Amino acid sequence: MTPKKFKTYQRPVRQLAIAIAVASLAACGGGGGGGTGLAGLGASPTGTLSGVAVDGYLQGATVFLDLNSNGLQDTGEPSSLTNTTGQYVLDYSQLSTPIAGLQIVVTGGIDTDTGNTFTGRLTARASKAAQGQVVTPLTSLVDAMVAQGLAADVTAAQTMVATALGLTVADLSKDPVAALASTPAIYTQAVALQRAVQLLAGVNANSGESSHKAQERMMKAIAKVVKSQTSRVDVSQLVAALQVTNTSGASQLAAAVQAAVTTALNNGGHDSAKAALKGLDQVRVRMENDHDDHDKNHDDDMEQAAAKIDDERGLSTSRPFTNLVKDESNKDEIDAVKNLFQPGNVVAQPVNTNGRLLASNCFQCHGTGGMGGFESIRGDAGEVRDYLTKPASSDIMAAHAQGYTSAQLDAIIAYLQQ
Repeated sequence: MTPKKFKTYQRPVRQLAIAIAVASLAACGGGGGGGTGLAGLGASPTGTLSGVAVDGYLQGATVFLDLNSNGLQDTGEPSSLTNTTGQYVLDYSQLSTPIAGLQIVVTGGIDTDTGNTFTGRLTARASKAAQGQVVTPLTSLVDAMVAQGLAADVTAAQTMVATALGLTVADLSKDPVAALASTPAIYTQAVALQRAVQLLAGVNANSGESSHKAQERMMKAIAKVVKSQTSRVDVSQLVAALQVTNTSGASQLAAAVQAAVTTALNNGGHDSAKAALKGLDQVRVRMENDHDDHDKNHDDDMEQAAAKIDDERGLSTSRPFTNLVKDESNKDEIDAVKNLFQPGNVVAQPVNTNGRLLASNCFQCHGTGGMGGFESIRGDAGEVRDYLTKPASSDIMAAHAQGYTSAQLDAIIAYLQQ
């Protein structure tokens, strides 16, 4: 069945009450504070399920209850959009069956920690509680175990995931951002897992397979590795045990994310962690692009991908991205990357602005972290033509490219390559 994009569960009066409730959540501070960060949610209206979606907080993401377990948002399935702190409220009052055990799916929106479009897919199993339902990369891993029958129930799956990653079962139900001060490992493990899954999905997608389906498949593969664990590991070790393409690169990336973000949190707090993630997300995208280009010199090597970004940006002397991904990455190197994303570091626009308006669509996904230009994609702009030969459903770039005429694509490429 074809997904129904941006459909909502239409019950006007009820939706108004829920909208007011969501606004109230934001006013209460929502994800702030200690513990799980969900204390601000308050009591949910009867027949609603509330919670928070977190990679960083996901703003404007679609959340829905998958009633028929097909992984798609279908007509009649309760859904809503997250607010600025990732909070959502689902109205299931019209359902005649219990929601406990149903899959909650989160897609789209903006990762507020990086400012990037969230291209991932998060899931969790609805609990009997009407509030405090967290959806994160870690709950996605738990859900992948349940979906494959690797655990008897959610509690058993949580125990296996928590034991493998050195966390507690309670940690898996916490808001990772709100728990940064007390248990930063929840956040560092979660963001490392998400980036590894996205990289693996990008380079292991089958022909015609959607990115979300590929991510689901990679998460299920990692869940099988968790099942076989007898001692504590980290995300990079789980990934390294997979039998798929580019496990080496994904393992390197997961280790770098966890190390750099931990260093950033210890020395500069959440803002530094955001900067580290922005930089590492660019490295991940470069690794994906190198694989798509069949660049065998870079497919599995994270440091070479980072070096390529430094060279493209004219940073061959300071090499901030290369330093960021090294094991010995420290505060000074993270600060160097952070400085690249400071407001005010605007690159002068070229004289010829033909095609700029059309190219603004590229900027929405390939935004340059506030630097003001398109430096990160100038050299590869011509490759957009390659996506005209691929099915629109196979890749988000194919879907975008096929929305333009050949003349419009030529204008975009000419602008970006100045």
